[in-house]
Amino acid sequence: MVAPLFLLVMFAAVDIGRLLYAYSGISSAARDGARAASLQVSMFSDCQIISDVELVGQGFPVVMDPNSIVGDSDPNNPTGALQPTTPPPNKGYAYIWPAVATAAPPDSNCNSSTQRAVSQSIKHVAVEVQYHFVPLTPAIAGLAPNIIVKTVSVVTVE
Repeated sequence: MVAPLFLLVMFAAVDIGRLLYAYSGISSAARDGARAASLQVSMFSDCQIISDVELVGQGFPVVMDPNSIVGDSDPNNPTGALQPTTPPPNKGYAYIWPAVATAAPPDSNCNSSTQRAVSQSIKHVAVEVQYHFVPLTPAIAGLAPNIIVKTVSVVTVE
């Protein structure tokens, strides 16, 4: 009689560990991407930032958000049509602000003739990474099917 309860607790502990690992991984990817963006404000490309985010987040399938293109909104104050979107299950989306990719998907269109910091009023860059976590334990997945792990890293332009 105790075995099902014990197994549920054990599997819940494994899922909590996986959730913490996912948060750590995507948080690191967002920090590295924001750091790359802050150092490359005169660059006309998102390519290096995209490469850094996807490389650091390699333990998780992190790809660029289709809305991470020119004219996107600040992830801390999203307005307008180009806002961060929620990724599908077991997938992550990275979102760069201000982005200079000219069309979706940003991975293929990361070159632009527009500088990253197009305005003197923009003193920060931001990278948001969202990951749609799916628990392994069916009971936990039934209680919380849509766990979105999200982190935003904002860095001052150097």
